[in-house]
Amino acid sequence: MGHVLVLAVCYLVLLPRWACGLGSMSSIAVSYGEDGPVFCGLSSDGSHLVACFGADASVLYGAPPNIPFLGLTAGDGFVCGLLLDTRQPYCWGSSSYVKSGVPQPMIEGAKYSELSAGDNHLCALRAAADGIHGASDGASLIDCWGYNMTATHVLAEAVSTISAGSVFNCGLFVRNRTVFCWGDETVSGVVGLAPRDLRFQSIGAGGYHVCGVLENAQVFCWGKSLEMQQVAPSSAVIGDGDVNIVPMDAMVSVVGGRFHACGIKSLDHQVACWGFTLHNSTSPPKALKMYVLVAGDYFTCGVPAETSLMPRCWGNSGPLALPMAVPPGICVTTVCSHGYYEYPNHGEVGSSKVCKPANSRLCLPCSTGCPRDSYESSPCNATADRVCQFDCLRCGTDECLSFCLSQKRTKSQKLMAFQMRIFVAEIVFAVILVLSVSVIACLYVRHKLRHCQCSNSELRLAKSTAYSFRKDNMRVQPDVEDLKVRRAQEFSYEELEQATGGFSEDSQVGKGSFSCVFKGILRDGTVVAVKRAIKASDVKKSSKEFHNELDLLSRLNHAHLLNLLGYCEDGSERLLVYEFMAHGSLYQHLHGNDPNLKRRLNWARRVTIAVQAARGIEYLHGYACPPVIHRDIKSSNILIDEDHNARVADFGLSILGPADSGAPLSELPAGTLGYLDPEYYRLHYLTTKSDVYSFGVFLLEILSGRKAIDMQFEEGNIVEWAVPLIKAGDIFAILDPVLSPPSDLEALKKIASVACKCVRMRGKDRPSMDKVTTALEHALALLMGSPCVEQPILPTEVVLGSNRMHKVSQMSSNHSCSENELADGEDQRIEYRAPSWITFPSVTSSQRRKSSASEADITGRTATEGRNIGSSIGDGLRSLEEEISPASPQENLYLQHNF
Repeated sequence: MGHVLVLAVCYLVLLPRWACGLGSMSSIAVSYGEDGPVFCGLSSDGSHLVACFGADASVLYGAPPNIPFLGLTAGDGFVCGLLLDTRQPYCWGSSSYVKSGVPQPMIEGAKYSELSAGDNHLCALRAAADGIHGASDGASLIDCWGYNMTATHVLAEAVSTISAGSVFNCGLFVRNRTVFCWGDETVSGVVGLAPRDLRFQSIGAGGYHVCGVLENAQVFCWGKSLEMQQVAPSSAVIGDGDVNIVPMDAMVSVVGGRFHACGIKSLDHQVACWGFTLHNSTSPPKALKMYVLVAGDYFTCGVPAETSLMPRCWGNSGPLALPMAVPPGICVTTVCSHGYYEYPNHGEVGSSKVCKPANSRLCLPCSTGCPRDSYESSPCNATADRVCQFDCLRCGTDECLSFCLSQKRTKSQKLMAFQMRIFVAEIVFAVILVLSVSVIACLYVRHKLRHCQCSNSELRLAKSTAYSFRKDNMRVQPDVEDLKVRRAQEFSYEELEQATGGFSEDSQVGKGSFSCVFKGILRDGTVVAVKRAIKASDVKKSSKEFHNELDLLSRLNHAHLLNLLGYCEDGSERLLVYEFMAHGSLYQHLHGNDPNLKRRLNWARRVTIAVQAARGIEYLHGYACPPVIHRDIKSSNILIDEDHNARVADFGLSILGPADSGAPLSELPAGTLGYLDPEYYRLHYLTTKSDVYSFGVFLLEILSGRKAIDMQFEEGNIVEWAVPLIKAGDIFAILDPVLSPPSDLEALKKIASVACKCVRMRGKDRPSMDKVTTALEHALALLMGSPCVEQPILPTEVVLGSNRMHKVSQMSSNHSCSENELADGEDQRIEYRAPSWITFPSVTSSQRRKSSASEADITGRTATEGRNIGSSIGDGLRSLEEEISPASPQENLYLQHNF
């Protein structure tokens, strides 16, 4: 018998509370008082953390944000929760009788299974060490704190649940399900009026009354709420009803407010309320099922049976809707008993588990029957509530009629959809049949034509026609071959390994962050540069960069872009084969360990390299289709071949831009520090103007001989150092001290002015590359002077790819510059490499100048303007359109011969 009692106590204690009185424990609680109501609930994400919403700041901001609770209860200006870990009460708020924190006195190590709070007190039902109420002999201990209630009550029988009113507490015995109460008898009369012979399923205490659900699911109430109605303002009371006059509906559970009560109906789980209400009170929601209810003094809140689990409130003073989701009950560790079913989705809301303890779940009470005009299609079981469906043959309500009509429409729509699918299938079959017959007919005719026998006269006629066609086609064929797109050759790994001596260190000529470059000699004697990707953990990203550079260089063709000869993709190896650049990179010349390399790079060569690099970038932006944004323009990516021509290299970070080169792309920043466009870095706003910024840094690097970022100087950033000096007119301060300045600084002033415009902060304020190229060509012409003046390297020879730079020393100083000699020179240069405007569909410098200035402007240019070339650097910083204005007569003569 003792074992049976213990099991009954454990079973009843762990049953969920589906309705909470003025101070019963649940997953939700409502505090009330002169500072306004506050609704608190446990989070539905399984963390068991508390969240509050309302007006009372002491409760709202006093809630512990990181402490998990098993359940909550509330009173006048305070909220208490049962700690999930220690199973002790913890309170917060502004009550003078129930202090914040763990109530005192508290027995060390005591654990509790349930809490209940009244207006100014708190009671807790103590649990034994094994989780069962009371001591080993079946007795129960209840500890109370607060106004006139601080005491420990020892009961001879086991108690299943407790609920608090304003100034009293009640509980249910496990054995006979009878009720008992204690507290202030003079105010409420609840203690003396408690029925001793009635058996209850559950109880809910209100302000001065108690209501309970009997074993037959009917509601019974007792107390003095009718006599206490004068506590509320007389003008606020509406009607003369009594909270003791209860509805006849069967109920699952009830709650009690100050002078009212509400319950959840067993039939449809909708809400019914009775008792006194106040003016401006809202009515309970209609046709809305509820999981659980909780009552304040003059209002009630509930968790609707919806996926959102957002509480709704009605009555007076309470909020109407709450922006928080709460679980619809307290988690239990036992399986759901008869009459209860497990919360849907196996205890989960969305993807977050509701109950944090392992093997715990929420149990909801089953409905007791089906409404009129409906029948039970599925009974209540351990996983789902009973399902009721309308009987369309016996409809007597509008709701039933509406449902049945909608069902008929749905069936007709399904039938129509099924018929439509059959119709579409027939059409598809007919189309396939027609296509099949057509294909078979075509194949049959083709077969017949191949095997047809023609007469001798017909054969002679066909042969003569074919011969004449081939004769005409022979003249066209070479032109067609010239238009074919160049494709890269595919090498084997063994061939490239043999060419580079097994990728030995002796053959290595360069190394970057992601690849190494080796010098190799192919079997036919061709000297090549082999770029080998460093094996990285991110193989996918490495392969993407390899294919990106291979794809771009295969479709690009320009005299000043690095020429791709072939590639190799063997397993994890990624190799690209380029034309070998005998003189390395411009970075090695400007910043290498050999100072002689830097001295050999005089002003003419530097500006020539800038012009050639600009032409290559101009081709990427303006003539490649679609445009290409390089994203890594810097001196180490400008290579110099054996003829001292500049080539733009390293397209690993390049991307294809939109057809409109000025349109922006949203891309993550990529590039080299010091050359990276600030607008692109901060806003991820990528356009062709980002390459213009990098080219501006490159121009400053050529002029000053300094690195883009060099922390050995006080101002390490070349842009922040050089631009203020250029704007101040101090051009000498930025020029490379290794070289002597030219006699006429106007050309370098023009280049410095262009560089300043290229590194402007906003991309739309920077010039386009075609304007930059034209301005640099003018500066180069001004620097070189007349084409008849002997120079170490003529820009024309560099642009056209001549190797005459190695023969300059052999030229006589009194060599004349006749037209015939110039013509011969041009013929000689064309043998080495065609100009850039021949090898790709571009425009010449003169065409670019015509686009920016009219003939009238050119003829109107006076000799005075030519004499004012040496004006101050402030004039050099005028708009770029003025800088690329028509050339002077000397420049025109030079450009006619060389460009």
